Amino acid sequence: MNIIEVIPISRGIGTDTLSYFTSLELPIGALVDVPLRSKKIHGIVVSTRKAEDMKGEIKSAGYALKKIDKIKSSEFFSKAFMNTVQEAADYYATSVGAVIDVLVPEYILKNIGKLKAEKKKEGNDSGLKTLREKYVVQGDDDERYGTWKSLIRQEFAKKRSLFFLMPTIEDVERTFELLEKGIEGYAFMFHGSLTPKTIIEKWNAVLKEDHPVVVIATGGFLSFPRSDIETIVVERESSRAYKVPRRPFLDVRHIAETFADKRGIKIFYADNFLRIETLWREHEGELIQASPFKFRSLSTAGDTLVDMKAYKSPNASFKILSDDVEKLINWTKNESEQMIILATRRGVAPTTVCGDCQNIVICNNCSSPVVLHTNYFLCHRCGERRSTEEYCKTCGSWKLGVVGIGIDLVVQKIKDKFPDIAVFKIDSDIAKEEKDMRSIVQKFRAKPGSILIGTEMMLQYLHEKVENSAIISLDSLFALPDFRIQEKILYMLIRIRTLTTKRFIVQTRKSNEKVFEYGLKGNMSDFYRGAIAEREKFKYPPFTTLIKITLEGKKDKIVKEMEEAQNILDPYEVEVFPAFTHTVRGNFVLHGLLRLPREKWPDKDILEKLRSLSPAVIVKVDPETLL
Repeated sequence: MNIIEVIPISRGIGTDTLSYFTSLELPIGALVDVPLRSKKIHGIVVSTRKAEDMKGEIKSAGYALKKIDKIKSSEFFSKAFMNTVQEAADYYATSVGAVIDVLVPEYILKNIGKLKAEKKKEGNDSGLKTLREKYVVQGDDDERYGTWKSLIRQEFAKKRSLFFLMPTIEDVERTFELLEKGIEGYAFMFHGSLTPKTIIEKWNAVLKEDHPVVVIATGGFLSFPRSDIETIVVERESSRAYKVPRRPFLDVRHIAETFADKRGIKIFYADNFLRIETLWREHEGELIQASPFKFRSLSTAGDTLVDMKAYKSPNASFKILSDDVEKLINWTKNESEQMIILATRRGVAPTTVCGDCQNIVICNNCSSPVVLHTNYFLCHRCGERRSTEEYCKTCGSWKLGVVGIGIDLVVQKIKDKFPDIAVFKIDSDIAKEEKDMRSIVQKFRAKPGSILIGTEMMLQYLHEKVENSAIISLDSLFALPDFRIQEKILYMLIRIRTLTTKRFIVQTRKSNEKVFEYGLKGNMSDFYRGAIAEREKFKYPPFTTLIKITLEGKKDKIVKEMEEAQNILDPYEVEVFPAFTHTVRGNFVLHGLLRLPREKWPDKDILEKLRSLSPAVIVKVDPETLL
């Protein structure tokens, strides 16, 4: 009889390993189904010992060991992958099982019996090799994908495969479309929208193929068991979609680099404009330029910055579209060109304010500002919907006025002014699925003289260039106290600018903001110098590692719980502050922030303290935002 230790592949278990007994001989790394409470979960064997050698421990355990009688796979995960998830568990202050739960989707675990394993080759050591260099590529889409085609040819000549990591399904499918040409039969794409049957067929086809391959996939396929993969390319490196939005809040980019380290293979980071942290690492010599950096984004479009304050006068109504934008819309229609318009907020107006007491109209459930739609208020955080026929809940006034520009208001104004122009709209209120968004873009592309209006999500589905573009307003973003917000604004400016071939207009009431100058001229080097100096001054990444802890509940209770957390984390200083949206579903939200020197994390002492916190405490390492 054997006693085995198993890592449970599930979140919220509360322990790193569980013990079971079995008469089977199970190797380390075996995948098994284990009983837990009233259900079965997946687990990975990490140790095995003879029961006769553990009699004392078994008697003093205080609980009865349960039996395992089924092996799903004798050796599914490589040593490099297991070492990666262990290191990731320490970095993100979580358990190995929680990391695997994110990195290995359920549809893979359920079908392991149908998935082929890589045949062991002579001298195969599961990919553990000498550490390789790390590269960065910064340039326009056409330049980057030209680099990848050349890289694929080079690696194929050396009988090596490549893995392209993508942040979204749309990016996977677009990249597959671009890279498959010329290597048909050797390029494969994987993502969560494929059926289990399709995934099984593609998976087995890749492992059966003797020729080197290109795998293009989202993060759930990073553990793909093909040892000749010698290169990982992290495309659209700036995308926030790489951050997992649920516990344990992993950053798949960081996981990919750790995996490359453990495998001893090359990794490339690439985008139009790399993250500030990535550019700093290149400057410090941690990363190598694979090709000369493009610090000035080139575009044939003429750009115009319109100061909307010029339209302000005592008798004039609030101006939504400048004269320049109206002329461009008219030109687009008459010349049968096409135009995209960005509005950063959904609804008619993102904020409603009382004209007497100046208080903002908020959600009854979560206290977020509600957004005015055509004839109702909608909270985009919790989904509460209510009538607009109400008075101010603070002072009782009926003078409720809207502030800001929402996408529905832009559509309404354009249709009023240009009733015969075709207008298409993309936002998450009308396009719920990937196919809906692609369908809208296709209809727009098929109709010359039309306009596509969307929020930021629209940019993910635009790949072909258009003649004209406009940004109606980014001003609401400047109000967010987020240390990454300027970087986000610049990325949107550069992205739209590179999609435009003729005319690009930006409207703003904050024309003195330097980011507009940098974005319209594609001047990324000056932006980087200013941003990195500010990051260093205020101790933001890359100069520190931020760890944010969050509590949600009744105010008095969570204030006390935060004090207890501070005591546990003592002597490390925890900066405590309320969340930007103070309440959610009637509960108060409180944050605590640790700023650690970059080289200090992960630290064993702090890690033990974080893991000892109550399960109610949400821990985010390297949070995308502090809001």
